[in-house]
Amino acid sequence: MGQGDHNNQSVRVFVAVPIPKPIAEELEHWRNANRDKLPFRKWTHPQDYHITLQFLGETSLHKLEAICTSLREIKANPFTLSINGGGFFGQAKSPRVLWSAVSGDIRSLRSLHLSVIQATSGLGFIPEERPYNPHITLARKATDSDSTIVEVMSSAPAGLAWEVDHFTLMRTHMNVSPMYEIVETFTLM
Repeated sequence: MGQGDHNNQSVRVFVAVPIPKPIAEELEHWRNANRDKLPFRKWTHPQDYHITLQFLGETSLHKLEAICTSLREIKANPFTLSINGGGFFGQAKSPRVLWSAVSGDIRSLRSLHLSVIQATSGLGFIPEERPYNPHITLARKATDSDSTIVEVMSSAPAGLAWEVDHFTLMRTHMNVSPMYEIVETFTLM
């Protein structure tokens, strides 16, 4: 493959805080216990659980190194988050996304989000206009449901904490599960 071919290829990428395995396992256990009560068609693989910091979208392979270089410059201290129940986007009758809420040091999480946006803005990436709403997506694409989703969500796991000591650049592989691959990890210190 020639250099020109490499520059024209693109990948779908985003920056995220990955969810550690013990937290992901707890969310998976809850999901499996309640899956038949929830009207979703597409469930997130537990290895794909994350908190998005910035979605970058289709990006040339050539630009990946520049993104990594910019993200390596971010200076932030580790901080603590925890899962804190859950909810959904959309109406209870037809929810679009099922999610786990996060709590803890949200100020540091928002600061990291802003640092990522600043680091990528010089490369032409534009932040979303909607307010940052950190969460862990558990499922998408609901069928019509009854109102039991609110009741089921009241039992979502809460209170499990972890230290966020790194974030990642992730690549999406469509139509496979798990679908996210770590491109690079960036340590907080």
